[in-house]
Order: sequence, then structure tokens, then C-alpha cells
Amino acid sequence: MSINQHQFEQLTEMGISLWQRRTSQSVNAATQTQPNSYLDIDLNELAKQQLFNDILLATGLSIGEISHQDDHLNLGLFNWYFTSVSSKNEIQWLEQQLITPTIAEISKSPALKKQLWQLLTKKTQE
Repeated sequence: MSINQHQFEQLTEMGISLWQRRTSQSVNAATQTQPNSYLDIDLNELAKQQLFNDILLATGLSIGEISHQDDHLNLGLFNWYFTSVSSKNEIQWLEQQLITPTIAEISKSPALKKQLWQLLTKKTQE
């Protein structure tokens, strides 16, 4: 069952945690991703990049709504990880985790930009 942002926020406020069933495909994909392959994030540097700001605008978020950890950004409904060891330089979605190459790499590749926009559009409308 999919929920939207508003429903997620209401359930979170009521103290209800959400769980998802793992499929064998997502378990295999998660085990193939190396746990230490995520890059440390400098939010100030990201905020200077136009593509990152466009992504925030498209998802309806502002820089102030993002929770920044060392190796990922918490955007509410999902966590965003940047990696230099992405399989085939692809964008992946694994159990509420967006795993992408760096914003600089994405901005250089029309194919990666298209893949990211399609994935974000799909996942934010679910």
C-alpha cells in the first residue's frame, strides 16, 4: 500500500512507524551495495548547484526541511545517498533510499538526469 506525504506525516505524528515488506529483488540489490561506499555530503556545496535546487523545488522542499547526516540527506519520505561506486552509474531506489552518483556527475549526463526525474516523479506521486 502506498501513502502520500500528508498521510506519512499524519501517521508519524501519531507515533505510527511504517514498515515495508522486502522482496527478494530488493534484498539482493541491497546486499550488492557496499555499506561504506557512500560519500560524505557538504550541504553548503550542494546548495550552490542549480540541479540540486531544481530537484528540491520539484519535490516541494526547501533546504531548511532537509536533515543532513554525514553520508546522506533525509528528505522526509526518503533518504538520499551519493555514491561513487554506483553499479553502471545508475540511479537506484531501495526501500525509501535514493542512491545516486554525485550531483556533479548527474548534471553532466542527460540520461542520468532523465532517470532521476522519472524516478522522483514516480516515487513522490505514490
